[in-house]
Amino acid sequence: MKNINQKILEAMKDDTAAHEFSEEQANGLQLIGQSFKGTFRLTFVVIVTMQLIFAGMAIYCAYHLVNEMDLGLKINWLAGTLSTVVAFAIARIWFFMELNRLSVIREIKRVELQVSLLAETYQK
Repeated sequence: MKNINQKILEAMKDDTAAHEFSEEQANGLQLIGQSFKGTFRLTFVVIVTMQLIFAGMAIYCAYHLVNEMDLGLKINWLAGTLSTVVAFAIARIWFFMELNRLSVIREIKRVELQVSLLAETYQK
């Protein structure tokens, strides 16, 4: 049992040393910046790129929707605008759910460290 606690303590000390700020002090931009430094860095880059593409497509479709006079084409541009806005919203929701997941994982690691520190002090 002592060996497992010691391994957890060493792993947690290494992991917490890598994080320069605590979550209480971090604002949203710092958390987003930290997410691009983790193991899912490529995934976050792809999702943000998709968000930018969908936002650009939504603006393009909305522009043509406003300037179109033919009702049939106007409906097509409306469908394009709505579908790209929905795709953008889905990508955005996924991004913030991942930020929340990473935040929860960080908090679990902090609790593990506290438990291992308490276990170490009570064993002495």
